[in-house]
Amino acid sequence: MIDGLYDISVDTPKLHRRGTISLKSDNGSIGAVLNVGEDLKDARFDGTCTDKEFTFEGSGEFPEIGQIDYVAKGSVWGNTLDISVESSAGKITMFGTQLGGSAGAVQSSHDYMMKASRADFSDDSMMYSGLFADGG
Repeated sequence: MIDGLYDISVDTPKLHRRGTISLKSDNGSIGAVLNVGEDLKDARFDGTCTDKEFTFEGSGEFPEIGQIDYVAKGSVWGNTLDISVESSAGKITMFGTQLGGSAGAVQSSHDYMMKASRADFSDDSMMYSGLFADGG
C-alpha cells in the first residue's frame, strides 16, 4: 500500500535535504504533500498510481532550484519509498521509509531469547538457564 507519511532524503544537482512526503491514493489517483527543508512547505502534487507504483508530471517553481518541468516515478516496497525525478534542472532522487510503518512481524533477538529461556528444552534446559539473571 502506498498511503502514508514517509521520512525522506532528497538529492538534487544543487543540494541534499531531509523532509517528509505524505501520499494518499484513491482509485488510480494519488496526491502528495512534500515538505523539504525550511523553504519547501506543503507543496502539493497530483498523479496516477497502481498498488505499488506512481507517477507525477508537471512544472513548478522550487526554492534553490527555480522553475522546472518534471516527471517523477516512484514505488513503494514494504515500508520503503523510492522516487526518481527527471527534470529540466537534472535528476532528483528521493528515498525513505514510512513513519510508523513496519516491515512485517520482526522479532528482536531479546524477545526471541526471552521466549527461548521459558521454553521446555528437556535435557538442554540447563544450557539456556545461565543466559538470564533470573535463571530462566
